[in-house]
Amino acid sequence: MLRIVSAVLLCLSLTQTSSAQLLRRRQPPQPPKVAPQTETKKPEVAPNLLDWTPRPATGKAEPWEKAGDKEWVDARFRQMQTGPYLDATIDVVNGKEKIRSFKGTAVKFADGGAVFDRTSLRLAAAWRGGYLKHSDRRFGLMNTPVADGTAIFESAPGPGWANAAGAWDKTESMTRPFIEGTHYRGLHLHDDQVIFHYDIHGTEVLESPALGKAFQDTFWFGPGKTTLRRSLMTIPDKAHCKFNESHHQATIRGESSVHIISLQGDISGVVLILFNKMLYLEIPALDRPRVLAVTISTEANADLPKPQDLRHLVEPGSKRWGEPLVTELVRGDESGPFAIDTLTIPYKNPHNALFFCTGVDFLNDGRIALSTCHGDVWLAKVNEEQNKVEWTRFATGLYHPLGLKVVDNKIVVLERGQLTRLHDKNDDGEADYYENVCNLWDTGGGEHAYDTCLETDPQGNFYFFKTGDTDLPTGGCLMKVSADGKTADIFATGFRHPIGMGMSPAGIVTGADQEGNWMPATRVDQYRSGGFYGDMRAAHRDPLPKIYDNPICWLPREVDNSAGGQVWVPPGKFGPLAGLPLHLSYGRCKMFVLLRETIGDVTQGGVADLGLKFLAGVCRGRFHPTDGMLYVAGLNGWQTAAQADGCLQRVRMTGKPLDVPVAVATHPQSIDLTFTRPLTKAEAEKAANYRVARWNYRWSKDYGSKRYKVSNPNAEGQDETIPSKAELLADGKTIRLTLADGVAPVMQYQVAYSLKTTEDLPLSGSVYGSIHKTGAASK
Repeated sequence: MLRIVSAVLLCLSLTQTSSAQLLRRRQPPQPPKVAPQTETKKPEVAPNLLDWTPRPATGKAEPWEKAGDKEWVDARFRQMQTGPYLDATIDVVNGKEKIRSFKGTAVKFADGGAVFDRTSLRLAAAWRGGYLKHSDRRFGLMNTPVADGTAIFESAPGPGWANAAGAWDKTESMTRPFIEGTHYRGLHLHDDQVIFHYDIHGTEVLESPALGKAFQDTFWFGPGKTTLRRSLMTIPDKAHCKFNESHHQATIRGESSVHIISLQGDISGVVLILFNKMLYLEIPALDRPRVLAVTISTEANADLPKPQDLRHLVEPGSKRWGEPLVTELVRGDESGPFAIDTLTIPYKNPHNALFFCTGVDFLNDGRIALSTCHGDVWLAKVNEEQNKVEWTRFATGLYHPLGLKVVDNKIVVLERGQLTRLHDKNDDGEADYYENVCNLWDTGGGEHAYDTCLETDPQGNFYFFKTGDTDLPTGGCLMKVSADGKTADIFATGFRHPIGMGMSPAGIVTGADQEGNWMPATRVDQYRSGGFYGDMRAAHRDPLPKIYDNPICWLPREVDNSAGGQVWVPPGKFGPLAGLPLHLSYGRCKMFVLLRETIGDVTQGGVADLGLKFLAGVCRGRFHPTDGMLYVAGLNGWQTAAQADGCLQRVRMTGKPLDVPVAVATHPQSIDLTFTRPLTKAEAEKAANYRVARWNYRWSKDYGSKRYKVSNPNAEGQDETIPSKAELLADGKTIRLTLADGVAPVMQYQVAYSLKTTEDLPLSGSVYGSIHKTGAASK
């Protein structure tokens, strides 16, 4: 029995949702009852990767914080129609042999499947039987699929094509493309047929595998000046290979099987050759295009189909996913300053597609592009008059796409190991060409090795995180890919598992990493090129750093146990929040205003809760260029209070007053908080209306950190005080809190307040932040 095994894991911690009434309307369907399947044996994990998963809480805590593996078993991914292909990291196991494709594409046939390796540009294996099985662990996101069939052939790890000199390049790692002079362009879909497109030493190649009575791999070659050699399969031990006179056919006799490998089509000068148990195809330099096929059958005179000219199949075929699905647009409660509208997700759909939402952006015509963790991109069109949302399934088969960005009106998706640009060449609402923008970084088999987020700077460069796989050169790094996709560079290092990022209009890159090993608490950062952000396992420098770059702020678990991304409010939008960054809490399903303070070359600050709760763990947010509303996307995960698989919701201002801090400033003796509107002076100047708490964390390889007093660094706990003086400044909106013992650098502080507005309305909350440096003395 052939198996394809690998493991993936995302350290997601999400939380609560909005109103119960709203939730009941869009509660996702219960997992279907599926016959038990044998679970894949969990692979051994390196010691430094054993503790990536958040530890269940103990004592007084929410039930979701105490959840474990048994609560996250979900069989629904088995039922999902993932399309003609599925990208994944794939192990092909047959007996004692294991072949790994770190960037594999599993092509689906009616009676089996095949794996194309996009790093080596070879077919790693094909099988007959079923297609793929999926693990039920952690919503099906723990492991890659397992093939359900019997091997037709296998190809041992190594280059799929010889180098320009005709030799087979040696490599210690196949976690990124490595054959000089090759480029993977992408894949085309024609109906359910998959056509791979790439270049080899100046020759353009199209390749499409198929399985009928025999297995057939069809090629179209453009003209070229170099002899090409393509590895086909590994000859098993104790098997014998015999060629016919023309070397157009080879017979391989094993201990219990016979396979005939034949060439068809325009095969003049093309031969089969055996070298070191590798059967390969040699194609002479071509002065014209060629169409040929390699077939593998068990019959010497099998009636084999004529090879197709693949050039005709790179044009789009028919639609695969039928007519759009229509759901309800539910408008939110408008009693406060914000309303949350819900674009109801079609959780129940004919494709059994799952909606763990991971990215959102907009096309020029106003349609919303939404990616999902299990491999889809959907387009949503809102009908405001009818309160309806029309959903079109646009793309499938993507490898855990955890970032999406529209560039030049084309959807670019961050897969694990590849930036993919989606093209709808015939404008029928479905992608038919999946273009490789860049795949020049490493992808390993680590359980937590996800690629997350996707932003572009004003110059068009792409930014994203490569998490996990810290043993690889790019593991645990913030990556920067040039706008043309030709270079992929490390921008910063030291990351654990950030799942949120932001980009200011001026090109300031922000993000947040999660509490865990080498992360004493959740941290929100403003990144610099060459910076180091805490995780020593991903330092990637010699000598190792002594300390990390400071964050904008640390956040304790009760505020944000797992951070999402940031989004900058455009000018003229959201009233007093215009121009400020907002921070999304993936763990608490909330949104905060991020209060940045710059003192010299130091950026620090804190967050203030905006009082919003979403249906799932929001991680992505973008402002719509036309309607001006903020659209957020989120998903469910482990140790989360989210009560829906995912969400697409939008935030709009109602015109009602918003009272929240929008600025913070630190001085040697005081802290200033500036609010959106004037405050009642009598209440504002009562020192008893405030409480200030301060504490530090310990940076270590341990998972998270306890709190330690500033007054006694060896004692657990926090220092609490009431300001010695509270003063309302002349603007009527800024409170200056003077502390008797002064203001000094501290990893974490909380300023809690209970005040009244000038309308005599209660105003209470907290600012949580960090101080690395104090500004000038207050006057």
